[in-house]
Amino acid sequence: MKLSFVEKFGYGLGDTASNFVWALMMNFILFYYTDIFGITAAAAGTMLLFARSTDGVVDFFIGAMADRTKSKWGRFRPYLVWLCVPLGIVFVLAFTTPDISPAGKLVWAWVTYNLLMLLYSAINIPYGALSGVMTDDPLDRTSLNSYRMALAQIGGIIANTSFMVLIVKFASNNQQLGAQRTVMLFAAIAVVLFLASFLTTKERIQPPAGQHTKLTQDLKTLFSNPHWLMMFLVGIVNITLAVVRSSAGIYYLKSYLHWNGEQIGTWFLVGGLSMTFGATLTRFAVKLLGKKWAFIISMFLVAFTAIPFFWLKPDQTGLIYTCQIIGMMCAGINAALFWALVADTADYQEWKFKTRTTGVVFSLITSSQKAGMGIGAAVAGLLISHFGYVPNAEQTPQALHGILLLSSLIPAVGLILLAFTFMIYGLNEHLCSTMREELAKRRQQHQQASEKKEARESTGNESLAGA
Repeated sequence: MKLSFVEKFGYGLGDTASNFVWALMMNFILFYYTDIFGITAAAAGTMLLFARSTDGVVDFFIGAMADRTKSKWGRFRPYLVWLCVPLGIVFVLAFTTPDISPAGKLVWAWVTYNLLMLLYSAINIPYGALSGVMTDDPLDRTSLNSYRMALAQIGGIIANTSFMVLIVKFASNNQQLGAQRTVMLFAAIAVVLFLASFLTTKERIQPPAGQHTKLTQDLKTLFSNPHWLMMFLVGIVNITLAVVRSSAGIYYLKSYLHWNGEQIGTWFLVGGLSMTFGATLTRFAVKLLGKKWAFIISMFLVAFTAIPFFWLKPDQTGLIYTCQIIGMMCAGINAALFWALVADTADYQEWKFKTRTTGVVFSLITSSQKAGMGIGAAVAGLLISHFGYVPNAEQTPQALHGILLLSSLIPAVGLILLAFTFMIYGLNEHLCSTMREELAKRRQQHQQASEKKEARESTGNESLAGA
């Protein structure tokens, strides 16, 4: 069955909601902790590195629980309703600055950050897995994830462009209060969008009939899937590099380019729109190159557009924006393809091992991204501190040199190496086509067997009633 525009759009609204949280975690969390909340870059970086040490285990259990959820709404959709309000409340708490000692602030940051990421996983893992059970059509699945990435950027654009501006508008003399009120607004919007996503989507692909697996079997099967393992690696490394660059980016804009809040907002607006446009081109890139090579080329292009930032001068605004626009368009294609490729690994698991645990497949991928987020923020925080960054002050040449490295060459080299590594990925277009054909036959056979069983039971019941 082909998905309608309404269902694709409605599904994408779920990531619009998620991206209010994700955007601030990607681009502003380190800056928030150093320049607003009031802890050092080294302390914030260390906290972010070790804050989610149990994420892998927790996320696995969330995915396994989602796979085993049975409700009239399906396995994954209910979580959008159950958890949207708790997520909104903790989101606000994470951007609330209590009037306590520096040590107390670290504890507050640790607790609220961990709770926020826990609830983010608990709603986002089932949401991501939902895309794997809405359709198995390859182009429709790519299109669905293109909608997801494009609409995710709407949330990102709103959060990124307005965060600094709204802080001033809501409380010009108190950045801490302004940040809290800004996130209150973001949280309210996110709750509404999660509910809209729930109401417009539907689950269609079910696990094989009679599937009952143990958690240990789920893990064994998962780590026997080489294609999933590659996506797990990409999830960690890609997000680590992206967060290193984006965390340094806010310092690059403020301390190197000396831009104000409105200029920074415009920067994120242009970047977000470029990424949205790039996501809409994903389907065409896949038709032209196939998923694997479109993904690889997009990584190379993101890297090559990051390199010039090391040499560009503050007065070369046109070149700065040109590199940013091209890079973000390619990042949009890359992000959309990532989740489409993850969904393919769930198909491979069902085809190869005759079990389908979509929630588990997506849960540890989400965990890998969160690990990358923590590692990236920690690396950025520790290196920025190492180079001598001082909050709310004129920076030394050494500090600016470090910011430039983190904004360009370091993430670019890492991404180039990752792109070369991904060339060994083996889930190509031919294998995907073979899998889908065989899975369709299996599902049809299971359906026919189920219908025959129901018919026999119905006939038997009628005979008993007649007697």
